[in-house]
Amino acid sequence: MHKKRWIGGACLLVLLGIGWCAAQAWSSHVGEQALERLTARLDARDGWQASRHEVEQGWWHSSGVLRLETVAPEGSPLRVALPYRVRHGVLSSHLDGEAVVTHAGETLLAADAAPTWQATYRTLSGDMKGQLKWPAFTSRGVLPKPASLEVGAGELMLRGHAGDVRYHLRSAPWRVSLGEVSLDIGALDVEGRHRGDERTFHHTTRLSLATLTWHGGAPFSLNALNYEADMRLDDETFGYHGEGDVADIAVAGQSVASGRMSLGLERVDADALRALVERMPADSVGADSGRDVTSIDETSRWARLTPLVADVLRDSPRLTLKALQVTSEAFGVDSRAFGELTLDGDDSASLAATPVTSPAFWRHLQQRLDGHVTLVDAPALLALHLGLAPETPRLVFRIDDGQWRVNERALHW
Repeated sequence: MHKKRWIGGACLLVLLGIGWCAAQAWSSHVGEQALERLTARLDARDGWQASRHEVEQGWWHSSGVLRLETVAPEGSPLRVALPYRVRHGVLSSHLDGEAVVTHAGETLLAADAAPTWQATYRTLSGDMKGQLKWPAFTSRGVLPKPASLEVGAGELMLRGHAGDVRYHLRSAPWRVSLGEVSLDIGALDVEGRHRGDERTFHHTTRLSLATLTWHGGAPFSLNALNYEADMRLDDETFGYHGEGDVADIAVAGQSVASGRMSLGLERVDADALRALVERMPADSVGADSGRDVTSIDETSRWARLTPLVADVLRDSPRLTLKALQVTSEAFGVDSRAFGELTLDGDDSASLAATPVTSPAFWRHLQQRLDGHVTLVDAPALLALHLGLAPETPRLVFRIDDGQWRVNERALHW
């Protein structure tokens, strides 16, 4: 009896061992397939080439190098090498590595400044969680000489699965310097979510920037800048809604204003927008077709894109200014505005008859505008400039077939 139990237990252990080995092999195979799909997606993106090298695949450990390279018609491409190591588990695989960035044969980031990354891939669900971290460093090879770039330490976190990815970027201040002028970018926090594929998507993002300061001939700064956006591209239309505010705008160290704004855009033709976005890179790159890219005339290029630009407008897009408020104690201003503008997109073929680079195209476009914008508690100086009494409490701007009026008076720009 005891012998039978031992034999049964041994058989059970063997079966469990075989099952575990099979699951381990399957997990390794699934992880390798995920890396292949990722490489293919990156390689399919315009402007990039992606490939894997030195690949060694095993049941428990895998390794290799993912190489990314910009497609540069002229000049030296930017190359990013991502050596990686994978630890395969039955239910998940863990990846980690670093990034080596080179340009014109020179390594842009020293070894102690190289970004590091790690990720976890869940075998059954396909969920992914990753993190990219970089230390503070200074580089003079990224920008043209004699400019320099000082990058603050930061991290980028990703999680989700194909078709639904959340991201969160946090970074310490950056500085871009060129001689005696510089641009300081304060602490940055960006969080968002992208759902969809190459054809349709829903993207939301939230940005918070502590300061943005320009040091130069006319120094100015923006403080406590916040921005939120919601963009949707479905089968028929593209829509956008964005809100932003800035707590303080300063010039030469003196506070001059603060403000907030909320905008909406709708009725943009989706198919035409997709066609325009797909056409633009193909129309600008001539290396693959044997053309000399430096000889491409930018004006004629945009002229060729004119029919696609006109098609984007064929559903009569509408821009809505939901709220605009500007407050300035220094100038005694506390004004707000709201309104909407609609562009008549009917008969887009007649609009496409004139190149988008021609002034006539924009005159024709202006003649298709209709809408109104109301400004409440407008600055007295603005009312005077428009030929109205300085105490006018409300300015109503109207546009009909491209003709502007303010408080029923013709307005000539």
